[in-house]
Amino acid sequence: MSIGIVADKYSSAILELAEEQNNLQEMEQDLSYVSNVMKEHPELNSFLMNPIMTAQSKIELMGKIFEQAINKTALHFLYVMIQRGRYRFIEASIRGFISKSRHVRGILEATVTVTEPLSESMEQALTAKLKELTGKDIMLDVKQDSSIMGGLVVQIGDQRIDGSVARRLSELEKTLLKIDAIG
Repeated sequence: MSIGIVADKYSSAILELAEEQNNLQEMEQDLSYVSNVMKEHPELNSFLMNPIMTAQSKIELMGKIFEQAINKTALHFLYVMIQRGRYRFIEASIRGFISKSRHVRGILEATVTVTEPLSESMEQALTAKLKELTGKDIMLDVKQDSSIMGGLVVQIGDQRIDGSVARRLSELEKTLLKIDAIG
């Protein structure tokens, strides 16, 4: 089975549970924490992926790490994935859940690419402008990429607003080439 199919199945299941328990936001925070820990500690992923380790030893380690930090439903979600041999899909399932949870709560995710970090006031102004344009709350994910040379690129779902210097230079080059070819 593909990662997308498995992640969708598990993320939908945990979304349904969180909705029933009326704790979408708490579940999102807890699972975001789990995802961050897994990213910061690649040795945890290595342990989970190790075929020599039993499911029970993997569950015990996850319990020791997360039992005091996250709610029981989130913890049992991790246990079920491990018991069913789906541990390699944990992070994708968490990403899927967070995306679905935000959608249900009316929050759009916007990826903003800039060359240098945004100040807090610039981030707030951009969030306010995007909220005004979309009519929905916005969660920004700011990434740095020097190849855009300046300006910014905003991606919300399949919509892209490219205000980068790199795009403007590319358009200028195309225009100059057309003029040169005509003249």
